[in-house]
Order: sequence, then C-alpha cells, then structure tokens
Amino acid sequence: MARTLFRNARLVLDGQDRLQDGLELLVEDGLIHAVGPGPLPQAPGTAVIDAGRRTLMPGLIDAHAHITGLSLTPKNIAVPPGEIAMASVRYLRNCLMDGFTTIREAGGADHGTARLLADGTAIGPRLFYSGKALTQTGGGADFRTPDEHLDPCGHVGPFSIMSVIADGVDEIRRAAREELRKGAAQIKLFASGGVVFPSEGHATRYEFSDAELRAAVEEAEARGTYVMAHVYTDEGVRRCLAAGVRSIEHANFVSEETVAMIGAAGAYLVPTFISLVQRVESAAEHGLAPGIVANLQRTIARGRQVYAWARRHGVPIGLGTDLWGPEAQLAQLREFEMRRDLDTPAAILRSATVTNAALMMQAGKLGTLAAGACADLLVVDGDPLSDIGVLLDPQRHLKLIMKDGQLYKNEL
Repeated sequence: MARTLFRNARLVLDGQDRLQDGLELLVEDGLIHAVGPGPLPQAPGTAVIDAGRRTLMPGLIDAHAHITGLSLTPKNIAVPPGEIAMASVRYLRNCLMDGFTTIREAGGADHGTARLLADGTAIGPRLFYSGKALTQTGGGADFRTPDEHLDPCGHVGPFSIMSVIADGVDEIRRAAREELRKGAAQIKLFASGGVVFPSEGHATRYEFSDAELRAAVEEAEARGTYVMAHVYTDEGVRRCLAAGVRSIEHANFVSEETVAMIGAAGAYLVPTFISLVQRVESAAEHGLAPGIVANLQRTIARGRQVYAWARRHGVPIGLGTDLWGPEAQLAQLREFEMRRDLDTPAAILRSATVTNAALMMQAGKLGTLAAGACADLLVVDGDPLSDIGVLLDPQRHLKLIMKDGQLYKNEL
C-alpha cells in the first residue's frame, strides 16, 4: 500500500476562510486516510513530503470543459479522428499540469477518451464525460448553415462530434439512453440558443418541449445521475428547472427572480466567463463579425449581474470555462481572474472545489481535504484564500500535483 505523509503545510479546509496550521495529511492507496494534528502515525515505508509552510489544497475542478475542439468553432465533423484524439490528449495534460485534477466534459468526449486515461496512454484529470450533447433540429448545437443538410457521411447531423440531433420524446429517450449506455456520467442538452453562433433563421428563447426536457431528466435519474443544460434565457432556465435539470450552464440573460428560483429548486449555476472574454480578445484573428463581438460583450456584462444576484440569493455557483481547443485551453485558469472583482477569493476557490464536487454528486469524494476523499492534492506557494491570483501562474507557484495518490509534479 502506497503511503505519503504531508507535513509542515497550511491546509485549505471546507468552511474555513483562512489556512489551517498544525495539521498533517496522510495518503494511503490513492485516498486521504487521515487529516489531523501532527504528528500522525507513520508506518514504515511512508514517503514524507515537507511542504515548507506552503499551501496544501484540493485539486481544482472545471465543471464545464470541452476537450475535442481544434479551434474556436465546434464544427469539426470532417476532421480525422486521430487529429481530434491528439488535441484531446494535449488538452487533458495541460489541464492537469494547471492544477485541474477533475473536469466535467460538456459534450464531445466519450468512452474512448476515458480509456486513454484509464490505461495511461493519456495523462490528465479525472474525467466525467457527457458523450454527445442533445440538441434539437436548429438548436444551439446544430451547427448547420441554411445551405447544409447532410454531414460529410451523408447523415442528418449537427456538423460536430460534440452533439446529436434528437426531436420528440422518443428520440430524446433513445439518445439519452445511448449516451448513458456508453458510460456518460451525466446528460448534457441544449435548452436555448447560443451567443457566438446564432441561428441565421431565428435565435431560440428556449429549446425542447417540456415533455422532452422531462424525458431527458427521467432517463438520467433512472441511472442515478442528472442533466446539465446549456441555457441563456429566462424562459429557458425556468423550463429547465420545472423539468428537474440540476445544472444550469451560462444563464447570462435571466432575471433576478429566475436566479432566486435556481437556488429554490436546489439547482446549481455554472457561469463561464473566460470563454466569452477569450473570443472577444481573439475576434479579429478568427474573423468574428462585429455584431457577434457586441453580443459577446453584452453577454459578459449581463453575466456579471447574474453572478451578483446569485450571491445575493445564496445560489450555489460552480466554476466552468467552456473553452474550445488546445490553444484556448491556455486561458483555463483565467476564469479565476474573471471572478476576482465579483467574489471573495475563498468563495471562488470553493466554486472550483467543494461546490463543483457537490454539483457532480461527488461530495466528500472530490474537492476536499477529508478522510475518505480521493487524494487529489496541490501544493502552492502563497495563500489562494486571500489572493486567488497565485493560481494563475502554475509555472511559478504550483509546486506539487497529486491525483489519486500519484505524483505528476513535485518541485518541493
């Protein structure tokens, strides 16, 4: 049994806004075995890591990631699978080396990606994948132009490996069951239009009927899991909540009353600022039209207001990034930067650890330094509970990365 003892560290513990001194942490066989005042009992053969008064904290969790993109556009159905696999492997490795020991993939990754991680071919975070996201004809993840009808294989498809088109209750059930059969940890669906690739016909306020939404939720609940929904609009969010959707993604254009309803329903809000900011910053490079850039800027401003309302009403706020492609992934840690003037460092860090773990039905297993939890640990220079900025420069501040008790970086 592999054992590692961390001593001389300051710990980030649940519910505490200050680092905790005088504690040691013992890892045994991939799990946290004990956390308590030192010295903890040390069996022969235990590796001892002296943190040198640095911060010992849970690994970060990104609750909204996309690893199968090659660029900002999700239209990648014609790209060779090997090229997408290589990009995914690069994305996963960079995530882990930035301190993200868990990601929830929001459409595109599948059991094949999970196998690469399981057999050690790829190095990366723990992966909770959604498989293909469900979208309706003309929905937020149907990326066909009006002139495109069939994909390159001659099928009716969304022109992206991230999604599948499903219309009607029976098709929704079949599509959800298929992704769950292939091991999806949760179901992802698109419940309103997007803000970067708006429909050339008519941007939707909501998508899927009430019965279709309920069907997806029922299928997820039958497997002991839940639905996460891409949804920006007030009406779209309300319909999702009524259907039992657990995870509301984005929600930039909702009212304060609807924000309060998210909390009252026991659901979670996952804002994703950096994907929008990154697209604005790279608009000229990627040829985004001025109208879309203006819409993105308006979306960011509205999202900041929604975040403030969520804090006011005690809505649990997760942390997600929604970045597309390995180059965009380089901005993943900047989601912390986007929230600096919206929340306290301690609350932002909780979003990326204990709150995301609870959202993903992993409370007590992930995002925490507690006995029985997975040994996903980081050691950083500085105090992220008072300055979240120390997480933004992993080359300088991130000294140790452990996932499942295995070291991937140790500069102590």
